[in-house]
Amino acid sequence: MSDFFDGVNSYSDSYSFFDSYMGTGSANGSSSMLSSSIMDLQMIKNGSYKKALKAYYAKNPVKKSEDSKESIKDSGKADSAANLSTMKSASQKLNESVAKLQKTDYSKVESPEDMLEDVKSLVSSYNSTVNAAKNLNSYSILQTTLWMTGNVSKSSGILGKMGISINEDNTLSLDEDKFKNAQMSTIKSAFSGGVSFASRLSQKATSLSNQSANQIAVNTGKKTYTSSGTIKY
Repeated sequence: MSDFFDGVNSYSDSYSFFDSYMGTGSANGSSSMLSSSIMDLQMIKNGSYKKALKAYYAKNPVKKSEDSKESIKDSGKADSAANLSTMKSASQKLNESVAKLQKTDYSKVESPEDMLEDVKSLVSSYNSTVNAAKNLNSYSILQTTLWMTGNVSKSSGILGKMGISINEDNTLSLDEDKFKNAQMSTIKSAFSGGVSFASRLSQKATSLSNQSANQIAVNTGKKTYTSSGTIKY
């Protein structure tokens, strides 16, 4: 599944899983909502929304909304504990990398070179997280990963100013020389503040870690909620 996230741009223009559940999309009725969810899942795995649409209806026509709902609900049951653990670990490391950059006192940073290792860690852990998703089937995890890569794509402008580019497989590459010559104001803008690139990335990394842990619990038959209603891992 090397072209796993190739369809992220077309996804942005399509009717999404989130829209269907929140009632912000154009489709109506549970059948349309669930059909859209299945199409999104196929698009995520195959890398092309149009290709997924044709493939899904050719092989798996949606006849009952209950069947579609179960397909989404059970999508992660085929995922191995090892692959889920890999995603959990990768997303946790990503969150740690982001947190370190968020906590940096930029008034004391003399040059971008002082932050190079931290940014390299961010890029590495992000790539590990994206690659971990390619081995999973869980709809919730794939959906969150797609949202994450979409958010990163929207930040390509500011990332590019720091020497961070997006590859065709949605992993990142870092031009160290360009980063060393980047403006500190650009770096600070990207990694600090409540609405920064780093803040949005942290939210998705946290979700992926929680979703992976929850799927492991589901697959092993453990309770996933405490008596107070909070998720228990």
